[in-house]
Amino acid sequence: MAAGVDRSSRLCCRVDEYQLEIQSLRRTLARLREEEADSALIEEHETEYRNLSSLYKAATDTFDADRSEPRLPDALASLGFGDWTLSNVYSFVYDASMELPVDDGRELARRIDETDYAASLLAVLDADG
Repeated sequence: MAAGVDRSSRLCCRVDEYQLEIQSLRRTLARLREEEADSALIEEHETEYRNLSSLYKAATDTFDADRSEPRLPDALASLGFGDWTLSNVYSFVYDASMELPVDDGRELARRIDETDYAASLLAVLDADG
């Protein structure tokens, strides 16, 4: 097992800061809809909710992928993101997402959903190897 990987702190049974932020945004959206707020404001919050939800799913999927691909923590570390923690994987996913092409008309959440971040990490090792 790679250094920094703590299997006892897997995501199965705890709420992390990312989930709390998404839940807070969901509550804000519900309140805005109930108050019949400006539709542009609601759409802005909905977009943020979709983006954060997609980032979180991509980060947790990538984080869990080390179970089947033990080279992932080494790839993350080689990019300077540190040990294999959800926070560090999220940082990688966020940074990689901000570099996705934007000229295809799809919104960010969809582009995030369609990206294989674990494969991106492995490509770093394959390029170095």
